[in-house]
Amino acid sequence: MSRAWVCAPLLLFLACSSDEGGEPKATGGATTGGTAGGSAGGVGGAGGGSGGVGAGGSVATGGSGGGPSGYDCKNPHPAWLLCEDFEGMSAGFSAWLAASKWTDHIGGDDAGRMTTSNEAHGGGFALYLPAAASSGYQGADLLFRTCQGQNQPGCAMAGYDRLFFRAWFRLAPDHQKVHHFLSILGSEQYWDAYGNAGCRPDGTRHMGTTVDFEGAARNTFFYTYFPEMSCDTGANCSKYADPTQICADCAQKGMPCANGPECCWGNEYHPSPEVTLPLDQWVCLEMSMKANDPGQKNGEMSYSIDGKLAHQVTGMSFRTKESLKLNGVRLQHYLTTEDAAGHSNRIWFDDVVVSTEPIGCS
Repeated sequence: MSRAWVCAPLLLFLACSSDEGGEPKATGGATTGGTAGGSAGGVGGAGGGSGGVGAGGSVATGGSGGGPSGYDCKNPHPAWLLCEDFEGMSAGFSAWLAASKWTDHIGGDDAGRMTTSNEAHGGGFALYLPAAASSGYQGADLLFRTCQGQNQPGCAMAGYDRLFFRAWFRLAPDHQKVHHFLSILGSEQYWDAYGNAGCRPDGTRHMGTTVDFEGAARNTFFYTYFPEMSCDTGANCSKYADPTQICADCAQKGMPCANGPECCWGNEYHPSPEVTLPLDQWVCLEMSMKANDPGQKNGEMSYSIDGKLAHQVTGMSFRTKESLKLNGVRLQHYLTTEDAAGHSNRIWFDDVVVSTEPIGCS
């Protein structure tokens, strides 16, 4: 089944997020999000720069990544906006979550979805997402927004033209799949970053990109929404959803279907050759996103694995106005009960940093 077929029928009833990992609620509840697919999915998309894979963006592989050394959460670099080593879990999971700098969560109130572990990359504690059968095999999500003042959902946010997001993670030996993974995002208003699946961005409401992986080899790729993206036509979309209703919902959010009926799911940008993720070992993944100057196609997105550049896409146009900034990340391992098909896709996270400058794996 294609990814679009999973989400689209649910859009009539549920709000997906901009990266479709479920819409966060202050209560920590989860909704079912959508995914890429249809004719819009594929490799690349319309609107990237010259060269690259498929129709979008240039792609580079190889090279090396790096950042400052000698810093940690007790001695953070001045450019770091968040440093999370999960060592606060020594006081217990609930106490750690209440005192943490994460702005919101999905599944943090259910130990079958999110809890503590002593199987750490560094120190004595890591975040563990067990996707337990008792919790419907669901994944979970931590969200960080660059709040000004009190760190809570709905806050006013500081914004940046470029963000870097690093996480160490370990996939269980029997890990099979994930729906959505690590994301960088931005919106002028807090809640505008969510509930946008199916809609073509207009460059003013939200922007973002997600590093996902798929298949038995766990091939990595970008899953991205942008104004010039490829979308399913109304005729194709009507085979699995109601494009009229989707367009009506998008219009209510200020993103009308100006090209006629359509359904928009994130376009995929794969490196060539494919870059895969291993099982049962700690991996350092650092992603970055740079917003374009309005009117220019000079936006960028890239990710490195274990300090080596794995994928870079240039020539992107994410926004049409300067005031739309990057101001959040999602540490997510999003998977619904239906997608999991009775299997616990477990993962551990540790040593997470969000920064305005390159971070590295040190």
